[in-house]
Amino acid sequence: MTASIHSRILISALIILILFMGLTGVVLDKAFRNSVENSQRENLRTQIYTLLATAELDENNQLQLPEEITEPRLNIAESSLQARIITINKELVWQSKSMLNTNLPLPPEIKTGDFSFSKHRIKQDYFTILNFSTLWITDKGEQAYIFQVAENIKVLNTQIATFRKNLWVWLAGVSFILIIIQMFILAWGLKPLRRVADDLLKIEKGTEQHLSGHYPKEIYSLSKNLNQLIDSSQQQLTRYRDSLGNMAHSLKTPLAILQNIIDSTAIKEKNTAIEQLKIINDIVKYQLQRAATAGRSQSASTIPLLPVTNKIISTLNKVYKDKEIDIHIDISSSLTIKIDEGDLFELLGNLIENAYKWCDSKVSVSAELLNEKIHLSIEDNGPGINKEERERILLRGQRADQNTPGHGLGLAMVNDILLLYKGSMHITESTLGGARIIIEI
Repeated sequence: MTASIHSRILISALIILILFMGLTGVVLDKAFRNSVENSQRENLRTQIYTLLATAELDENNQLQLPEEITEPRLNIAESSLQARIITINKELVWQSKSMLNTNLPLPPEIKTGDFSFSKHRIKQDYFTILNFSTLWITDKGEQAYIFQVAENIKVLNTQIATFRKNLWVWLAGVSFILIIIQMFILAWGLKPLRRVADDLLKIEKGTEQHLSGHYPKEIYSLSKNLNQLIDSSQQQLTRYRDSLGNMAHSLKTPLAILQNIIDSTAIKEKNTAIEQLKIINDIVKYQLQRAATAGRSQSASTIPLLPVTNKIISTLNKVYKDKEIDIHIDISSSLTIKIDEGDLFELLGNLIENAYKWCDSKVSVSAELLNEKIHLSIEDNGPGINKEERERILLRGQRADQNTPGHGLGLAMVNDILLLYKGSMHITESTLGGARIIIEI
């Protein structure tokens, strides 16, 4: 089973948090270690300066220091801090009480006035050693001395270990708090999606008809499209049911007539039977086509209007070539319409064919974009449509056996298609003298 969005985001956030905190811990640990080491070195320099300040020459021009040094650790045997002074010939001049059982390594050759740091292992411990070479002016001339100060690295390691322990404890605590906060944020952020899922479950159970909640803008389009899909499905189901009911109702009369003809043996009734069979065939064809148009509006694509119009007119010109119809087209080549191509052919085909059928000699087809809607106009110079027929044609929900006389099933089909695309149809008088049908879609 695919992991939920909540789990994916939480796991991703956890991985990123672990990596971030791990890198943060390593960087802080490195920075603290460098800081402690620098601090240790500065402390060793301070001890050198202290020894230089307290050192004096006695009456024999020998360098000596007081019994008690200012730094307490130098006065305690085997403490972590040790110091000594030797001549340039490596002869011992002075050493601290802390060097009771410790021997510092002899320093390398260093220049006078230079500090030299090094790390050495003495017995089982490691020491950081600072060597400093200086010249002391005596009555006999200049005398070179080397001051050595060493500190056990255990002191530094203890500080680092304490800091490291506290650091990881705090980072772990902060990480735990951030994870809890992230869980609450995720629960709050994904709440609209859970609400959509709950609303869909209610629709599935039949307790609700639509997604009626107030959703954030990120999923508003999703909820809107789902509602349109639900409406389309419901319309399609209703249309199928209505089509079957209309078909059953429409076939009653032709079937009754056929039954009477079958009961009659008169040959002259044959033409009547053929006519009734044609009516039945038209009714079945219309109802099936009417049901098939349901649900296509949501998946419609944008297509150019002029090429479809030209194809329909080219076909009708061949069918009605004997009438020599003067056709006028006023449609921009850049004008497009969002509709299923089959529905567009059905819509324009029925309207233009009616114009060809009833006109005397002229038909006009024009279209333009007004207020984000396509306004399509089909005119002819035929007898027109009277007001009673107009109202009947424009009345929605008419059954197939109630279509306007003289205009057949075509306009009823047009009305059904417009209903799917939330369009409208108006019928007025044309300036050509016949009917003008205006479509807004």
